[in-house]
Amino acid sequence: MRSDMRRAIVFIAASFSLMGCASFRKPGPLEPDAVVVFRNDSPDQADVYAIGSGGDPMRIGTVFAGRTETLRVPATITGGGYRVNVLARLFPGGRVIASGAFSLGPGDSMTVRLTADEKILSVLPTSEE
Repeated sequence: MRSDMRRAIVFIAASFSLMGCASFRKPGPLEPDAVVVFRNDSPDQADVYAIGSGGDPMRIGTVFAGRTETLRVPATITGGGYRVNVLARLFPGGRVIASGAFSLGPGDSMTVRLTADEKILSVLPTSEE
C-alpha cells in the first residue's frame, strides 16, 4: 500500500516536471497574422470585429470617422478554414454592418471599406503602393 502511494507521488512529480520543461522547447515556425486594412469613410466611429469558423466575434480594433487603420487578425480567428467575416459596430446607436465571409489566410492582407452612407462593407485585396 505504502509503495503504491510512493509510486503515485513520484509519477505526479515527474509529470509536473515534464510539463514545466515544455516552455523551454523551441517554438515551431510561426505563421504571420493576417491583416485587415479598415477604411472608415463614414461620419461615425466603428468598433471592428472579426469572426472565424468558430463563430465567436473578437474585437480587433476601433477606427474613427474618416480614418484608415491596419488591424491584425490573429490566427485563432482565421483557423484552418481561413474564412473570416468582418463586422463594424457603429457609434452612436450600435448598428452593425457585416462584410460577409471571405478568405483570409496567414500573411494575407485585405482592405475593408465602410461606405459613407454606412450601408456596405466592401472587401478587396490590399493593393501594394
